[in-house]
Amino acid sequence: MQRLFRHVSIAMLTASALLTISALPASADTTPSDRETARNLMDEGDAKRDKSDFKGALKSYEAADAIMHVPTTGIDVARTQVSLGLLLEARETLARVLRLPLPAKQEPAPFTAARVSAESLNTDLSARLPSIAVVIANVEPGQSAVVTFDGEVVAAAAVQAPRKVNPGRHVVIARSGSVEKKQLVDVAERESKTVTFDLKATALPQARAVVQPARAPTDTSPLPGVLLYGGFGLGAAGIAVGTVMGLASIAKVSDIKKDCQNNTCPPSRQSDIDSAKSLGTVATVAFVVGAVGVGAGIVGLVLKSKTSSEATPSATSGRSFRADVGPTWAGVSGAF
Repeated sequence: MQRLFRHVSIAMLTASALLTISALPASADTTPSDRETARNLMDEGDAKRDKSDFKGALKSYEAADAIMHVPTTGIDVARTQVSLGLLLEARETLARVLRLPLPAKQEPAPFTAARVSAESLNTDLSARLPSIAVVIANVEPGQSAVVTFDGEVVAAAAVQAPRKVNPGRHVVIARSGSVEKKQLVDVAERESKTVTFDLKATALPQARAVVQPARAPTDTSPLPGVLLYGGFGLGAAGIAVGTVMGLASIAKVSDIKKDCQNNTCPPSRQSDIDSAKSLGTVATVAFVVGAVGVGAGIVGLVLKSKTSSEATPSATSGRSFRADVGPTWAGVSGAF
C-alpha cells in the first residue's frame, strides 16, 4: 500500500510539474518552444519509467531539466538516478535542486513540494550510501602510496578516510614504487567495508646456475669399429677360402702322385698339375688376406679398448694388449 501511495504521489507531482511548466510566464531564460519541448520530454520520461526503462527515462528527464532548471524536473532526475543505483549522482542533483533560488514572489505549489521532497530524499540517501576504508601497510621508506577507486585517484590526505561509493562492485588499487596491489570490493547500501593493502616489496627468487658434470672426452672416430668388425670379417673369409682351396690343392696333388714315378709325371697330367698349383696359390693368397684381416681386427680391438679406457679408466685399469701375427697364424695376447 505504501509503495502504491508513493507511485501515486510521484505521478501527481509529475502531472503538477507539467502543468506548472505550461503555466510558467515567458522570460529571457525560456521560450514557449522550450517549455513545450520540456513538457514532451517529461512525458517521454514518464512512459519509459513505467516500462522500467530507467536509463531511457533518465536521459529524457535530464534533457527537460537542462531546459527548465526547476525543482520539479530536478527531483525526477534524482529519483531516476536512485532507481539506477546512482546514489552519489542523485545526491549531487538534489543539492543543485536545493540551491535553486527562491523567487521574489510566492513560487508555484509544485515547486515548493519538489523542494521538500528533495530535502527528504537527500537526508535518506546520506544514510544509505555505503563506504570503503583503505588501510595501507608496509610502505617502503621514502615511498608514498597512491590509491585509486574505479580509476579515480584519491587525494593523499584522504586515503585513510572511508570513501563514500555507490552500491555494487568497485576496483581498488594501491601502488607504491614498483609494488601494485588490486582488490575487487562488493558493497551494498548502508554497508561499510575495510580493505588492507600490504605494499612490502617481495624479493624475486634468484636463479640458480645449473652446472653440468664434466664428461670424459669420447672418440667419435669410426675407424676402430671399421678395423675391428671389418678386419675380423675379412680374416674369417680369407681363412675359410684358404682352407677350402688348400684342401682342394692337397687332394689334387695326392691324385696326381698316383701316376708319377720318381717325381716324373706323364704329360697327360700336366693340366692337373697346373690346376693344383693354381689352387695352392689361391689358398696362399687367401690365407695372407685372412691374416691381414685378423691383424686389422686386432688393431681395431686395441684402439676401441683404448678409447673405452680413456672414457672410464677404472673399468679398464690394468688391461694391456699385443697383436701377434705369424706366417701361418694371427692372434692377440695381453693382460686382462
